[in-house]
Amino acid sequence: MNIVVVAHGPPVDLEQPVSGGALRAHAHVEALERAGHEVTVLRRRQDLAGGFRSPGELRRMVQDRHPDAILCVAVEEAWALRGLAPLCVDLYAPRIVEAAWQGGQEEQAGIALRAAHAADEVLFSNARQRWFWLGILGLAGWDLSRACGRVVPLACMGPVQAPEPGAPYLVMGGQRWPWQDASGTLEEALRVLGGRAEVRVYGPASGVPGVREMGMVGRREWLTACAGSVAVLDRYVRHHEREMALSFRQMDALAAGAPLISDPDTPLAQDLRQAGAGWVDEPLDIAIHAALKGGKGVRGGVRRLAAEFTGEHASRELLAWVPGARERGPSVLNAARGLAAARAQAEVDRAARRGAEAEVSAKRAEVDALHQQIRALTSAVEATSAAVADVAAFRRETVAVLGARLSGVEATREQLLREVETLHADLQKKNAELAALASERDRLLNVFRWRR
Repeated sequence: MNIVVVAHGPPVDLEQPVSGGALRAHAHVEALERAGHEVTVLRRRQDLAGGFRSPGELRRMVQDRHPDAILCVAVEEAWALRGLAPLCVDLYAPRIVEAAWQGGQEEQAGIALRAAHAADEVLFSNARQRWFWLGILGLAGWDLSRACGRVVPLACMGPVQAPEPGAPYLVMGGQRWPWQDASGTLEEALRVLGGRAEVRVYGPASGVPGVREMGMVGRREWLTACAGSVAVLDRYVRHHEREMALSFRQMDALAAGAPLISDPDTPLAQDLRQAGAGWVDEPLDIAIHAALKGGKGVRGGVRRLAAEFTGEHASRELLAWVPGARERGPSVLNAARGLAAARAQAEVDRAARRGAEAEVSAKRAEVDALHQQIRALTSAVEATSAAVADVAAFRRETVAVLGARLSGVEATREQLLREVETLHADLQKKNAELAALASERDRLLNVFRWRR
């Protein structure tokens, strides 16, 4: 068959650190190719040149390859692959639980529901994770009256070349996740060892004084370190994520032939007990003392248990899958879409209400401003009316005063006219007298001239 595998993370390189998702995809690809299938792996552009950059681009790249089946190891991408070919989604990690420490739990729940709804088949890394995912499958419309999904364990990928014997040491490694607290284990291990052996930590710094911090290393160096150790420390603060997780570091320890000092409530604990491949129930000091003593029995138990997790054994359920479309039942996704639409409409309504309230507040402010203007204008009108009344009273008083003055002026004018007429009459009389005197003067001058 022509099978497309969709994965996150760069391809596995023994000289580089590698992610769990990339290891899981690598194991699937090896198993499918051993079975004779033609496999194409699609990765993100950030993981490999030429990869996809968006869900739409991924969908187009898959369509171009016309696959007979799709195996999606990156649950975030499953929704983009729906309907293209029979789709198998690998639910190897309890992402919703992990999101409780990383944030985005509601978002991860939505991703999980969409992936489960899109899938025609699903894979789990152990039986406990199958129990965890069953409820989500039911919510996504799976018929839980039938067997759902396939358990495909993580695979041991080896063999690993052990280094030359040297000073004893214990190792702990892998990515530091928020839900994994190993500080107590490291501190107690240092106390128990009392300098008789090193404790080496591979990966991000542990922050525990006294351990030998090895940093991030290539996969080959990490596996070699496990192979040369007296035991691999795998104890953390107890919580429900640890109760469901079959981890890649556990598989690396088995592949390297190293005994595990692990927790009694992990999915691998019963296998470790039965195979005698490590210590899960013993207190840490007893487990460390036993590891320092060594013994062929424990190493033999590790080899026997590792044989149960080789690629051939782990992939049996995957290879038994016959691709086909699943009959889909009612899903809460439809209700979720309705709820999302209702929430969106409610948000629109709330936004409209906020806008209306803001507009009402603005109108109220305008009305208040207009009332203030009206009050100011009313006060101005009242002041103007008072001023007009004052002006009218002043005008009446002025008119009365001017009227009285005008009457006096008229009387004076009449008197002055009469006086003028009298003076005019006197003037005429004086002019007549002057004319008579002038005539008399002229007569007397003539007489005077005659007598001379």
